[in-house]
Amino acid sequence: MRINPEGARRARNGGHRAAPMAELNIIPLVDVILVLLIIFMATTAFVKETGLNLKLPPAKSSQSAAQTTHDLTIALSRDGKLYLDNQPLSEAQLASALRAQVKKNPQTHVVIKGDASIAYERVVRVMDVARGAGLTSVALGTRLLEGAPAAR
Repeated sequence: MRINPEGARRARNGGHRAAPMAELNIIPLVDVILVLLIIFMATTAFVKETGLNLKLPPAKSSQSAAQTTHDLTIALSRDGKLYLDNQPLSEAQLASALRAQVKKNPQTHVVIKGDASIAYERVVRVMDVARGAGLTSVALGTRLLEGAPAAR
């Protein structure tokens, strides 16, 4: 005599077919969420933003260039502090850091971003430090006036 496995299952379940499991396994969902969280945390470390609150002076025309790994940003804050790629420096430290960068790569570009409220003399002094260090490509950072067309 052969026993039908389907009939044996029905007999155990009171004559009814086996119902599908109704519980939800959330462990894979938690794994995916944790992986996404790690990815977001890692990518925010690579975002290059100046952490300074600068109000750049407006300009009617603006030319944006693609930022490369050879670009340096010098920021002049309204409280008189000087930053090279978000690191606070004095003018003497800035000059030596720029000279070291020129030795590594003479094609380095520098963008000077000064708050609109600082003295023009301070911007010119920082430009002189950059040019004195041997950098030939020095630009000023501005913000585009609203409604003005951007240059390409």
